[in-house]
Amino acid sequence: SYSFTITLTGGCGTVTETVLLNVRPANTISLTSGVGSDGQTVCINTAITSITYSTTGAIGGTVTGLPAGVTGGWANNGFTISGTPTVSGTYSYTITLTGGCGNITKSGTIVVNPTNTISLTSAAGTNNQDVCINTAITNITYGTTGATGASFSGLPNGVSGSWASNVVTISGTPTQAGSYSF
Repeated sequence: SYSFTITLTGGCGTVTETVLLNVRPANTISLTSGVGSDGQTVCINTAITSITYSTTGAIGGTVTGLPAGVTGGWANNGFTISGTPTVSGTYSYTITLTGGCGNITKSGTIVVNPTNTISLTSAAGTNNQDVCINTAITNITYGTTGATGASFSGLPNGVSGSWASNVVTISGTPTQAGSYSF
């Protein structure tokens, strides 16, 4: 804050005027919730780790681009984003500070992965076969969504599973007798 006086010179009489000038600093915003918290990946219907920012100079703030179920708000020189996303997708959000000096924004990303699903896509009954030893099984296939891979357990020797492009394939020739639940 600066208080200064203007004094006129010359002419008749002494005239002064005192003026108060407030010079505000530029608004600032900085991440306080930890490195990487502004770029997180979560599963749908799972709460995000709260994202917090500290601010100076602003008197408020708004946010755009959040997934459904996630909200953000400004209070007491801080901005907090929290909640549980209910829709999958990639969401780029932008916080814009209001009031104070400067057009200050901060951006981040929340990736919401869908729930994994798996369903039989080969003929009905292929997931429950009865074959002779050393005879190839009929390939078993499943369609998947949301997954980035698959692991397999319980398959008989000679039979293996693979996952590629959202398709699980189980194939091979069993070399050991027995009942196998996989």
